[in-house]
Amino acid sequence: MKLDYYSSLQEKRSAFADSTAEPAFFQIDNAAQFRNWYVDMCGLIDKEPLGQFFRGAGEARFKLYNSAQRFWRQNDLMGLEALSLKVPYIGMVQNMVDKAKENALFKRVLPYYGLQDVHADFPILSILQHYGAPTPLMDWTYDLDVALYFAVEEAKHWEVDQDIRNYLSVYRIPRKQPSGFIADNLQVVSGNVFPSITRFAEFAEKKDAICYISDFEVSNNSKIRPVTTIYNLNILPQKGLFIFNPSDTHPLENVGGAKYKKSKIACYNINKDLAELIRLTINQNSINREFIYPDLRMYAGGILKEYLRDLVAATVTKTKKPKVRQKPRRSNAR
Repeated sequence: MKLDYYSSLQEKRSAFADSTAEPAFFQIDNAAQFRNWYVDMCGLIDKEPLGQFFRGAGEARFKLYNSAQRFWRQNDLMGLEALSLKVPYIGMVQNMVDKAKENALFKRVLPYYGLQDVHADFPILSILQHYGAPTPLMDWTYDLDVALYFAVEEAKHWEVDQDIRNYLSVYRIPRKQPSGFIADNLQVVSGNVFPSITRFAEFAEKKDAICYISDFEVSNNSKIRPVTTIYNLNILPQKGLFIFNPSDTHPLENVGGAKYKKSKIACYNINKDLAELIRLTINQNSINREFIYPDLRMYAGGILKEYLRDLVAATVTKTKKPKVRQKPRRSNAR
């Protein structure tokens, strides 16, 4: 079963028409437009640092499907699973997580962090997400520069005028929406006992909305965190969070479509000709591959080299003899 794509920016505009408060920025084609949009976005973040969710995509034509939707639909595993177990889509995800709980490593790691079995679903789901297994989670970030990094990471030109393939996209969701498109953070939903994935999906479907999972926001009513950072150092520099989509067929922009008419996700499509400008912009804030994908071995080696470099510099400075300024000779001539 093939996934759906946007065939043009015009088609995509109709899907996001009611969500973009800044229609002038739906299509960004020059440096001035990008600069004005970037300043506006940074202003929103300054007002409320955790108030916006961003996601970058290297191809504007892609719809917001999560990895589980893509994997199961493209490989028809839903049909295969139905033949053997006859369970719904979320049931498949729950079965995968329950299988992971039997792993000898997780049996040691999770109790070490004080997590009981009822708390284990989402830490395990986070590990599966970041190490290549299909899940109903989608990576987002509170950091605009991080979203831009992922948008330009693998951007490729198509060199066809006005073709949607010449654009990358950045998406934005305001966390507080009067429409109720965002339901709640996992911590708010769960209190002090995280629900199973199946129960969490039932909550989201009942609300006809999407839910998010974050270690950066602490609820006053919750004493536990989802601990999605276990084996996931990337989440910290990427300032990441997960959005949970319980639907097996609808991309994120179409969740609650009947209720909300149009997506409540703002979409900005940026010409790939501006990719180098974007890289220069985010590099000013030290957002690069080494930061996004931290390698502790690399960091340890770098710290050692820096220490040795400073040590050598200090040694050279200390042993260097100061130049003695000679006094000019006095002439006897009269």
